[in-house]
Amino acid sequence: MTDQGANRTGGMTRRDLLVALGGASTATMAGCSTTLGTDAGSTLRVGTLRPPLSLDPITARAIGSEQAIDRIFEGLYGYGEETDIVPAIAAGDPELDNGGREVVVELDEGARFQNDRAVTAEDVVYSYTAPLEEDAPTEWLVSPFESVEADGEHTVRFTLAEPYPALEHALTHPIVPRQEREDDKEAFAANPIGAGPFEVASFSAEKKTTLRRWDDYWGETPPAIDRLTMVYVEFPVTQLTSLRTNRNDMIEPVSPLIVDHVSDVANASVKRRQGYTSFYYGFNLNEGPTTDPRVREAISYCIDLEKAVSEFIEPMGQRQYGPLPPPVAEEWDMPTDEWAELANEKNPERARDLFREADAASGQLRILTSTDPKHKEFGEALAGGLRDASHGALTVSTSETKFLERHVSGSERDYSVFVGEITGTPDPDTHLYPTFHENMTGVTNGTFYREDAVMERLTTARTTTDREQRRRLYETAITRLLEDRVCLPICSFENSFAVDAGVENFRVHPIARVNPRLVWENSVVTVESGS
Repeated sequence: MTDQGANRTGGMTRRDLLVALGGASTATMAGCSTTLGTDAGSTLRVGTLRPPLSLDPITARAIGSEQAIDRIFEGLYGYGEETDIVPAIAAGDPELDNGGREVVVELDEGARFQNDRAVTAEDVVYSYTAPLEEDAPTEWLVSPFESVEADGEHTVRFTLAEPYPALEHALTHPIVPRQEREDDKEAFAANPIGAGPFEVASFSAEKKTTLRRWDDYWGETPPAIDRLTMVYVEFPVTQLTSLRTNRNDMIEPVSPLIVDHVSDVANASVKRRQGYTSFYYGFNLNEGPTTDPRVREAISYCIDLEKAVSEFIEPMGQRQYGPLPPPVAEEWDMPTDEWAELANEKNPERARDLFREADAASGQLRILTSTDPKHKEFGEALAGGLRDASHGALTVSTSETKFLERHVSGSERDYSVFVGEITGTPDPDTHLYPTFHENMTGVTNGTFYREDAVMERLTTARTTTDREQRRRLYETAITRLLEDRVCLPICSFENSFAVDAGVENFRVHPIARVNPRLVWENSVVTVESGS
C-alpha cells in the first residue's frame, strides 16, 4: 500500500490488511451459512456501503433506496447503455407539440404491475403529481410540469409552462400504482408493487433488500437472476472479506482503501466508470456562526482539500472545484480553472484571524456526516483542521435516515457544516436545483441560501433552450455560490463494483441509480453455478 493509503487507514499496511482479512474471514464464515451452499447459480448478493431506507419512489432520497427501486419499478423511459433514454412503459418516443410545451406519451398496452393490473394513464398522472402534493424529495424533478393529464387509458399529456431542457431525465421517474400506494403508504414503502422485473421478497430499512424475479414480467427481456439481495455493509474491509468468503458476489462502491487488494484476496476484478456523483461541504446559513460569511471563509482555510482527496478518494475519484462533477463541467465548458482560484489553501493563522474578526473564536462547530466511511473521513479531516486553527469542533456521524432528516433542518443544534453528496445525470439542473434552490430548502437543500440573483438564474436555466445562454446562467450562479462560500466542493467519486469472476456480462452504468443493472439491451447478467 502507498504512503497515502497508510495515512488513510491509520497506518494500516498491505500486510496488515491481508492479516485483518484472514482474521475476519472465520467470523464472517460463521455468519453466512444461510446463503453458502444454496443455489448460487440464480442468486446474486451485493454488499453495499449505501443502506436502503425506503422502496417508495415518491419519497426516496438516498441512492441505496434508488438502486433497489430501479429494479422494482419502470419509468415511462429508462436509460440505454449510456445516458440516452429508451422506451420502457412508453410505447415509443415522446411526441412534442407547441414548441416543446406539450409532451404526449403513449403507453405500452402490455405494461402491467406485479399484481397483474394494467398500468394506466391515471397511474402515470398520480406518479407525477403526488410528489408536489406531498412536498416529497422528488418534487424538484416533476415541478416543471404545469399539468399532467390522462387522455384515455393509455395516453398521457404533459403540459409545461415553459420548455424544460432536462425533460428526458424527468421522463425516467418511476411509475407507481395509484390505488395500491394510497391504500397504505407506509406499507407500500416496505413492500411496494411496481412494473419492473423484480418484486420484493423482504425489506429491512438500513439493512437489506431482497428481491425475487417476477416470472410474469411483461417486458421483452427478463433477467436471468432469480434472486437479488443488496445488503448494507458498514466497512470496506468487511466488504472485501465478504467477497473473499463468497458471502457476496459483488461489493459497491469500491473504497480506495481496498481497490488495490481485490484481486489479491478474492477471485474478483474491479469494474469502474466515471459517473455523476460528487461530495461537498454544505454550510448552515439559517442559524449559528456559519451565517457569517467570515466564518465560512475561515473554515475554508482549515483544510487542505488537495491532500484530503489524495488520501481518502484517489484513485476512485478526483478533486473538483465546483458543484458539477467533471464530466458535466467539461461537457458544459465550465470555467473550472477560475473556480479553482477561488479555493483557499490551508492557513490556520488566517482562519484564526477571521474567527476573531467575526467574534466566533469560541464554542464548537458541529460537523454532521452520515456513517459512510468517506463522509466520516472528510468530517474528521475538517474537524482536525478547525482544531489546528484553535477552534472547537465536533464531528457527529449518524445513520443515513437521521442524517437526511437533520442536514436539512437548518438547526444550529444539528449542524454548522455537513458533508453532502450529489448524485445526478449529465444535466446540470439535476445537481444544482435540488441542492441549492430555495424551493427545495428543508427538503433536499440544507444550506438555506436565499440570494435572489442565484435563484433567478437557476430557475431561468430550467426554461432556457438556448444551450449557450443556459451555460452562462449556470456559470454565473455557480460562481456566486462559490464566492459566497455556500458550499466547499470536494471531489467526484466513480461508480464502481468489485465483481466475482463467476458473475458474467456485468457492466457499470454512469448514472448511479441504474446500478446494478442486470438486463442490458442485448444481454443479461448471469452468475456461474458454484461461484
